[in-house]
Amino acid sequence: MRKKNIRSCSVPQNITLVQRLQPLVGRTVTVFQPGHLWLTKTTGKLTNVSKSSFTVGTKVVAVKNAFFIVLNEQVKRTKPIELTAIADDMGELQGSLIQVGRDFVEFMQTPGRSVPTLFPLNKFTEVFWEDEEE
Repeated sequence: MRKKNIRSCSVPQNITLVQRLQPLVGRTVTVFQPGHLWLTKTTGKLTNVSKSSFTVGTKVVAVKNAFFIVLNEQVKRTKPIELTAIADDMGELQGSLIQVGRDFVEFMQTPGRSVPTLFPLNKFTEVFWEDEEE
């Protein structure tokens, strides 16, 4: 088994993180960001989605930074691809792929609840999937 960058996993869907967030405006989500000693967790309504930032509750989050968002909806289907998502100052998450967008990956964390996690693909993050060598 070898690890491959998620961007080589499959053709990304023609959707950006901002486009994925737009239909979620007004819904309650939880965003995790790096903190001093542990992750900062903010739960609230998603508002003000723009190309550069979005707001959860009263917290403004820059799209270019390290973060991940946990949605409050059930996962309907995952692909048979296991992945590892790594973010600066946040550690790593394991999960099952839902979709790859142009600048984000959506997956269900394992172990965990059966809800989607949105993870940006930017200079602070990396996502790998396992590939069997031939």
